[in-house]
Amino acid sequence: MIQTEGNALSVLVFFLWVPFALWGAKRWPPAKATSLLLLLPVMFLPERVEFKLPGLPPFTKTEVAVLWLLVGVWLYHRQRLKARPRNNWIRFAIAVLLLGQVVTVLLNTDGVMMGAKFLIGHELDDTVRMVIATTLQSVVPFVLGAAMFRDSNDLRVLLQTLLGAALVYGIFQVIEVRLSPQFNNWTYGFFQHDFLQMRRQGGFRPIVYMAHGLTVAMFTAVGLMAAATLSKAGLQLGRVKPKWAIAYLAVVSILNKSVAAMLYAFTAVPIILFTSPKIQFRIAVAISVVVLAYPTLRQTSLIPVYESRDALAAQFGDERAQSLTTRLVNEEEILERALERPYFGWGTYGRSFKYSLKSGKQLSIPDGEWVNTIGMFGFVGFVGKYLLMLLPIFMVARRLRFIRHKTDQTLLAGLAIILAFSVFDQIPNSSAHYLPYVFAGALLGTCTGIPAQEARRRRMAAEKTSMARRLQPA
Repeated sequence: MIQTEGNALSVLVFFLWVPFALWGAKRWPPAKATSLLLLLPVMFLPERVEFKLPGLPPFTKTEVAVLWLLVGVWLYHRQRLKARPRNNWIRFAIAVLLLGQVVTVLLNTDGVMMGAKFLIGHELDDTVRMVIATTLQSVVPFVLGAAMFRDSNDLRVLLQTLLGAALVYGIFQVIEVRLSPQFNNWTYGFFQHDFLQMRRQGGFRPIVYMAHGLTVAMFTAVGLMAAATLSKAGLQLGRVKPKWAIAYLAVVSILNKSVAAMLYAFTAVPIILFTSPKIQFRIAVAISVVVLAYPTLRQTSLIPVYESRDALAAQFGDERAQSLTTRLVNEEEILERALERPYFGWGTYGRSFKYSLKSGKQLSIPDGEWVNTIGMFGFVGFVGKYLLMLLPIFMVARRLRFIRHKTDQTLLAGLAIILAFSVFDQIPNSSAHYLPYVFAGALLGTCTGIPAQEARRRRMAAEKTSMARRLQPA
């Protein structure tokens, strides 16, 4: 069964994507195929189109993109997939993430009555749907990132593709800022979100084909960080000089009218350009610690949330401060509800939200991904999910001394900063795609593969030297 609010093209592109993904996986090198076949669906496939099959979770553009890339990799790059790096801590995070969801279902088979609202309980077959969905949305993107990005060239391809994607998407964004967000409507026959949320400061912020304008703004910020990383490493994308790409994407980021994404980008770019890889990893580790500790800190007075609201109002106006206040209120409501079942959460079906006792209307507005995760899957689900994304930062920070080439260190540090800020953005906002898991997997794969690559080079150089000495006349 297919569900769509749009025209025939909104469905047809999913069927066309299958042969294109298989063709790309066969034709392109592993790193290029993975980069493009994961970025293009995020950028251009329509939101709110679902394929539903009995016993399976709904398949959206996320599941379709990941599934068919996995098939293509299994067909044409199977050896890389089998040779992916393995780590016991990563296995632990995946086990906690998936098994925790099974326990969540088993503990939430009861129906819940909240005034006029009845919330159904889970059934046992929900475990299958939930585990399949999480595997495709989180685990498989991580594994593909770890398997397909293995050396310095793969890392360079990933960052260059991110930059190229951001530059192309910037054109669409500028058009929508001027003409209003209409590309999804023009192409697929429907608007994928609330149009009023795209109005900002007397104009518009772009959404293009993504789930929300905030997602587009963060995508641009990631491209800006990739441009800074390539500039620091002395690399560029074709004839596009990184300094011009930085200037262009900085303007696009301002036009997006997302304060959070601008703060991330304009904080991360100077860090990347003017600090050493070692310091960058320390910053990435510090951000990771804040994210992992945030649920605990949020329950104390150690996070100055209301002081931050006042500072935001003074700097950016009451509209932004009101937005932050709304998020904080909803965080508190969902967190209060989550603490009633803190370890494994309330499950799905909206059971983690609060509702009006009279009308049954949903009162909670889910914004931050972290609090949604705790509400649905408890602190166990939070630990599994965020350890999977953040553990590679800690691992690479410890192994950085084994990577000798400065360029490789620079690229790894830049990717670590990109990953850290992408995950940090899940505190105020909801995660709309799988890219942070890809970044995490790529960080793990390259930090393992680059030292092995350097060892092979040294061994080959030693063998050539030994051979030359043996060939010299006595």
